[in-house]
Amino acid sequence: MKLVKILNDKVQIRSDYKEFEDVRINDLILVFDEDVKLVTMVTALKDTDMENKEEIEENDYILERSSTKMVECSIIGTVKDGVFKKAIDRYPTMRVKAHKVTQLEFAGMLSKYTTGFLLGEYTTYDFPAYVDGNKFFQRHACIVGNTGAGKSETVAKILEQISLLSGANVIVFDIHGEYRNLSYARNIKIGTDVDFPVWLFGFKDMIANILKIKEETSTVTMTALRKCYYKLCPGGKEDRAVYFDYVEFVKLMKFLDEEMVATGEYYKSGDRKGEERVTKGDYNGKLTNVVNILLDKASDSNYNFLFSRNDQSYLYTLLKEILDNDMPVKNIDLSEIPHDVAISIIGTITKLVYEIQRNSKDCAEHPVTLICDEAHVYIPNNMQLSASQRRMVATFENIAKEGRKFGVTLFVASQRPSELNKTIMAQCANFIVGKMNNENDKSMIKGMMPDGSESVINETAMFSPGDVLVIGDAAPIPLKVHVELAKERPDSRTINYWDKWSEGGYIDVVNAAINYING
Repeated sequence: MKLVKILNDKVQIRSDYKEFEDVRINDLILVFDEDVKLVTMVTALKDTDMENKEEIEENDYILERSSTKMVECSIIGTVKDGVFKKAIDRYPTMRVKAHKVTQLEFAGMLSKYTTGFLLGEYTTYDFPAYVDGNKFFQRHACIVGNTGAGKSETVAKILEQISLLSGANVIVFDIHGEYRNLSYARNIKIGTDVDFPVWLFGFKDMIANILKIKEETSTVTMTALRKCYYKLCPGGKEDRAVYFDYVEFVKLMKFLDEEMVATGEYYKSGDRKGEERVTKGDYNGKLTNVVNILLDKASDSNYNFLFSRNDQSYLYTLLKEILDNDMPVKNIDLSEIPHDVAISIIGTITKLVYEIQRNSKDCAEHPVTLICDEAHVYIPNNMQLSASQRRMVATFENIAKEGRKFGVTLFVASQRPSELNKTIMAQCANFIVGKMNNENDKSMIKGMMPDGSESVINETAMFSPGDVLVIGDAAPIPLKVHVELAKERPDSRTINYWDKWSEGGYIDVVNAAINYING
């Protein structure tokens, strides 16, 4: 064996077949001299016998001899006092030895990393893979991977480990209802079991997100809406969850739309002699469309949960359900409500949790983590957002930048990391990476990951479902882990099309259409 080249992140070794005859891609090689031990991972194997003579002569670091191969490795850390460390202070000289890391050596290197939560097993060495719970949750984290890569199973395994902690406090935004049946979670099913009255959004976001009125363009409409709001709620704040009666609100809007104003003059003759003359009010006829929107939304059965007549005390009851740590996990089940409202509810709850933690004197004693499923949908990397969308994204960005001070961190999940907000991604200290094929997504992760080795991310394209890389300061070593299935698994909403088509069956199109028309 001869060390041919050593760089700050790579090592090239020339070897004969007998010395490394059983080495495979992703195996660990220990490269060491008397003072320094580098841990490297095999990324490429090259048989020099297959090269023609001209090519060999061009590579001045390859010895012209038969039965040799080149082993290329990425440096992933070092061994100090028998324990693996990712930090590298010194490099070895050219006079080194190298051998494949044995099962016993690997166990010794990770002997001090057996606390935190158990995620699964390192596939190459059949050794338990632990993640430091403090480092993982005290800074933001991200899990990414293709559809079917095992993200939900991985989250379920982590939630199961969290549930063993008596004071844990995790809030899951569950768009698809995958975690609703977990025994250790309080399932807060919005729409079916739990109402979310419109005033909880705050006036501004109610108008923009629920009524779909663009505040930037509808000056007359917004003036009228504010006039009615402040008449019902004199001390209200437009960005706060302050109660007002929606039914009375609609009545006031209808009144303005139909209002006739006395002129102070009177008819002097005819049938109306003596009657005061009236003229159309400032908003007469200008609010008809908005009033119809207000009435239609309230009469649509899909949105009944938005128009319950709960007063201000309901806010405190709901927040207690969401933030109390009597249950380690609170699952916000949004699977039965319209998608556009579900996104707005996520933004509102996130804002409420963050503001309450900010205003709590002992927030550091009761930290909270928000698990954001399908995060790219509502925390996008998109500059063309409406005012209300920008407000929601700004809330998540504030948490990403300052949330740790107030005991709030994010754990975002996405199948499209390239579409995720860059500020959020930049603040993540730990990444769980499943199978990824899209080059844009892989490039995004390569640019953001703390241990920026391209070869480590490239190999994820060959992963099986349940295989992940855990990269960041919470993981002892960036090697492939096969996630152990949780005892309570998520409910997959995947439809087996071929099987369903094989079964046949009748679609009641007419009844479904009637339900749609009737709302």
